[in-house]
Amino acid sequence: MKRRDFMRQAGGATAAIGAGATATAGTAAAQEGGGGQRPDFGGYTDGAKGGEYLDARGESEVTVEVGGGGGLAFLPTDLWIDTGTTVVFDWVSDGHNVLFEDNPGDVSGHEPLEGEGFSFEVTFESGGIYTYYCDPHKSLGMLGAIAVGEDVPTVSTGGGGPKELDELGVAIQAHWVGAATILGIIMSVIFTFYLVKYGESAHTGTGR
Repeated sequence: MKRRDFMRQAGGATAAIGAGATATAGTAAAQEGGGGQRPDFGGYTDGAKGGEYLDARGESEVTVEVGGGGGLAFLPTDLWIDTGTTVVFDWVSDGHNVLFEDNPGDVSGHEPLEGEGFSFEVTFESGGIYTYYCDPHKSLGMLGAIAVGEDVPTVSTGGGGPKELDELGVAIQAHWVGAATILGIIMSVIFTFYLVKYGESAHTGTGR
């Protein structure tokens, strides 16, 4: 291989690596940015059993399981609904009740302990953040929260917040591709300098 050919190929390889790194980094940035909104429940259900979130806006009726997830959870745990939506609390295990804590619409809970097969419903006519719990199991994390209407505090589910593992994987990939690009450039410079200074390598054939 001639010196000029080697330099041309080395430059092309470096450009290709750089383009790949730029594309990967761009993909990572796109995936980390943006994101939607979900209600801010003020940390009420942090650590609650279940942990499921459901955006049920547009639905006229939604069911919440009482005593799901192994018997100590409201499922979904966090819920976003429209004003006027009816929530049906459906017991799927025994020994639970539903008592409201933050209650801007002054809706009624159900204090007696009930068992599997029981249900009662609440229609939420007033907007705001509602929080509720099962009295015997509150200390064990049997908590729930409902956001009603659009005029509620929200938090972003994307961007600069905590990253999920798949998001971290994308960022790490971009990092290593960037490092590989720098390494490729350095190696190209070293080999180019060697050939310019000393001529043909013993392994690149004959002739200039």
